[in-house]
Amino acid sequence: MNIKSKINYLIDSFSDYLLYQKGLSKNTVDSYRSDLIKLSNYLQNEEISKTNIDNFFLDMAEFKYSDSTKKRMYSSIKNFLKYINEHNDYELIDISYIKLKSSNKLPEVISISDIEKLINFYNHDNYLQSRNKTIIDVLYSTGCRVSELCDINLSDMDLDEKYLKLKGKGSKQRIVPIGSKLHENLIEYLKVRSSFILNNEKTLFLSKSKNKLDRTAVFRIIKKTAMSLSIQSDIYPHTLRHSAATHMLEGGCDLRTVQEFLGHSSVSTTQIYTKVTKEFLEEAFIESHPRS
Repeated sequence: MNIKSKINYLIDSFSDYLLYQKGLSKNTVDSYRSDLIKLSNYLQNEEISKTNIDNFFLDMAEFKYSDSTKKRMYSSIKNFLKYINEHNDYELIDISYIKLKSSNKLPEVISISDIEKLINFYNHDNYLQSRNKTIIDVLYSTGCRVSELCDINLSDMDLDEKYLKLKGKGSKQRIVPIGSKLHENLIEYLKVRSSFILNNEKTLFLSKSKNKLDRTAVFRIIKKTAMSLSIQSDIYPHTLRHSAATHMLEGGCDLRTVQEFLGHSSVSTTQIYTKVTKEFLEEAFIESHPRS
């Protein structure tokens, strides 16, 4: 039984528990089940872990769910984790830390100088150094989701025309430009990669064991790099995406273009970044305007 099948089996078991032992209505159980299937699909074939649950709740901010739906999903997942902790031979998962993120909470953004520090922490001297440097650059320069980054194949890049094809949610594809600095890093990375990968592996970023890189590995790379640089912000791969969007708006890019760049299906999702830039403008005004 693979990981996804095991998780789906646990969801079935939990649904039966709610229906027959807790006496919940079928409609309520179906709602719980629907929420947990979303989690299972998000995990793909990865284990339930604190990191993966963290990433799910972070990504939920981009899902087009109402506040009431988010609260129900939070409750469903928390109760499911409590159930598998108590009823199954499964690695114990701490659920006390899980807090539902407020929909009014602005996304974490770091400065351009901190972004440069993260990218320049690595060099192209060996495969892992070159890979990590290029991963951070791709996340920020394209504003892609971590799942999109892990799915990039060599065939998705056109370094002559300087564009990258990303596969987003719902199998939607979009084209993003490759900037000059990212272009340089990709060229250098591909040189190092070619000496490390001797087969025809099509995935752009691979683990040190030459397997496809997963989201949790990218999460660890970002966290470890930030800690090494003593960057105080709570940084995730999504922080680079949030920062890219905010910096583009601060630089004068219009909201619709940022929407297309990020692959948002609705401009209302992108509008959260206008609140961030408003705060930025207020701070800049207070610091610099003579009549502030």
